[in-house]
Amino acid sequence: MEWGKSLLSYITSGVNLNHPEILLIILALTIVNEIGFPLFFALEILLFFISYQYGPLSAQSLLLLAILLSGREIGANSLYFAARGLGSRFLDWLEKRSSRTMRGVEKFKTRLNDKPVVMVAMVRITPGLLQVPSVTAGVVRLRRLSFFEGVALSSLINDFIVIFLGFSARFILPRLDTQPKTYLGVSFCALIAFVWIILFLLYRHKSMKHEKQKEQAI
Repeated sequence: MEWGKSLLSYITSGVNLNHPEILLIILALTIVNEIGFPLFFALEILLFFISYQYGPLSAQSLLLLAILLSGREIGANSLYFAARGLGSRFLDWLEKRSSRTMRGVEKFKTRLNDKPVVMVAMVRITPGLLQVPSVTAGVVRLRRLSFFEGVALSSLINDFIVIFLGFSARFILPRLDTQPKTYLGVSFCALIAFVWIILFLLYRHKSMKHEKQKEQAI
């Protein structure tokens, strides 16, 4: 759609310190996405085109990377502190609003205290489970620094993949008969799955090592 392309072009050209209003809008949208109003990869598409147009180490890409990280930390920690402060009352409200998220919270509770940073990052990059670690970490009163680090790790994994795809698209797209959004969607899902598997294997390896140490201690 022509208006969509025009809007994207306007936003990408405005990702700089001379347009604080656009930066604040992106920050607000990132926070909203974290709280539970999905934007359906709109932020990833924006980062993709920024890195495609200006390069992965450009001032625009790095500035957007910082804004997305800040927005995710603000949004995720808002949910974390709400769940931490309200406890069971927050869970009762959540169960009425989203039974799917509530089921994810129940499954995640038992795994959170073992390698919490990796677990928070793993669940956050799993499609459809973005809010689950925030709620669960707050309810079980996970150490704030561990949650903060987990959010940061997942944010960097997500955005570095998108930046890599945006940069690589400069060389790959001219050789492929496909649209940028198709390339982004397919490649992003594949790389997220690959990273998720690596994190899972690392988590399982460390868990097995920890269990062996406990058995030897007994």
